[in-house]
Amino acid sequence: MSRKDGKFDDFKVVNRIRHLNLWLKILLGITLYCGLNFLASRHYMRWDLSENMRNSLSPESAAYVKNLRGDVEIFVVMSKSGGNAEAKEIDADLRALLSQYEYLSRSDAKVKVEYVDAYVENKKAERLAERFGRDFEDCVIVASGNKFKRIPISDFYDVEDGVRTNFKGESVVSSAILNVVSQRDNKIYFLKGHGEMNFRGSDFARGLSEFASALEARNYKLAELDLSAVKQVPEDAGMVVIAGASAPLLPREIDALRKYLLHSNGKMAIFLSMGSMGGLEDILFEWGLRSDDMLILDSSGDYESSTGDLIARSFPQEPHPISKYLIAADMPVQFGSARPVRPDMGAPMDDSLQLDSVILSGKNSWAEKSYRRGGEQSYDDAEDLPGPLPLAMVAARTGSNELGLRIPSGRLVVFGDENFIANKWYNRLGNAKLVLNAVNWLFDENNMLNIAPRRLDTYSLSLSRSDTAGLAWRFSVPALCAAFVCLAVFIARRR
Repeated sequence: MSRKDGKFDDFKVVNRIRHLNLWLKILLGITLYCGLNFLASRHYMRWDLSENMRNSLSPESAAYVKNLRGDVEIFVVMSKSGGNAEAKEIDADLRALLSQYEYLSRSDAKVKVEYVDAYVENKKAERLAERFGRDFEDCVIVASGNKFKRIPISDFYDVEDGVRTNFKGESVVSSAILNVVSQRDNKIYFLKGHGEMNFRGSDFARGLSEFASALEARNYKLAELDLSAVKQVPEDAGMVVIAGASAPLLPREIDALRKYLLHSNGKMAIFLSMGSMGGLEDILFEWGLRSDDMLILDSSGDYESSTGDLIARSFPQEPHPISKYLIAADMPVQFGSARPVRPDMGAPMDDSLQLDSVILSGKNSWAEKSYRRGGEQSYDDAEDLPGPLPLAMVAARTGSNELGLRIPSGRLVVFGDENFIANKWYNRLGNAKLVLNAVNWLFDENNMLNIAPRRLDTYSLSLSRSDTAGLAWRFSVPALCAAFVCLAVFIARRR
């Protein structure tokens, strides 16, 4: 048989071999592509070339994430429907931040992030409601096991004149992760023995069962504290609540509370009733505060018509973190009989102490000294205090260690009313938000993290019609030249 008669000279055989080679090349190409992507998905590096490394986590957060002892789930619950530009910008900020947490934990997948639109993904929203309760709209939930923390979207930003200026997402999320993975339970003690409101009571006017249920739903452990039976505040106390004490405290009880705040980095929330403060004025004085036995009245008539309760809708020019959500949501607070809480100008000066107002009475309000006489009241310049006046204030002390870092060493929040947390008022207007935000601030660990917020810079390019036309011509000239050359070559070859 001659070579011409060989089977490899057969056109059909050669054609089949060529097709086989082609399919083998395609198969090898697909295998190479998939293999490289598989390796890249498991072994890859990221370089942050942005200004000030804004797309990378700080060394502190990176160390926390890499050494996590438990799994962390992060749920972003917000709606982007309706084409809201602000919601899309917030979503982009959160995705850029949370992807970094996922990236750092990629080897063991300890941080998992899920985005949920509560208005569209109903089944996911129901599962979150069963696990975390139904108060989770427009927030980020950080969870680990049975512990979780809700972070309102408003906590992620500093706002000036209605404009978002700084993004605090890393500090907020890292603090929440530390909180939920911590083995320590946040325990809240409610003082008793002086006519205080009962946190287990279901009474309409003096019970706090609604407030207590909300705290327990947020993984706080609740217990009673009778300082007449023990010598000091228990060591596991994360916070002490004094709600509407109507009888004087014993001197040794006051001393125990003072030591808890000053020497044990204690946290305390005091809800004052009208009348005598029963020794609590000594604690307030030590923290630069005072509360006059005066009733806040408002000539503008900003009251709830059926009960006469004061409606407070004014806030400081520089809002405290406790009230930022109320401002963003435009939610007032319904107080009962409220007294002013203000700085004590006669208290000793203390550089470590910072005082801030939380919520204010209206500009037409005043504090009435002779409120007990009844009848129609009017402002008396000689005796009364002109508004607006603080209805709640916070005091925080910081200490310094050998490295010069400022470390939180005690926090106190004082409200001039106890009624707004009672079962009757708790779920009205912004009452629940106010008190829960106060508890959250008292337990907050953000200041323990040395993570600065990142400024939100906006870049814009303004061009006139002539500038736009000029740029269009400049960019089109190279393309037209290339097209002319190609056309010339084509014509030359045709000839």
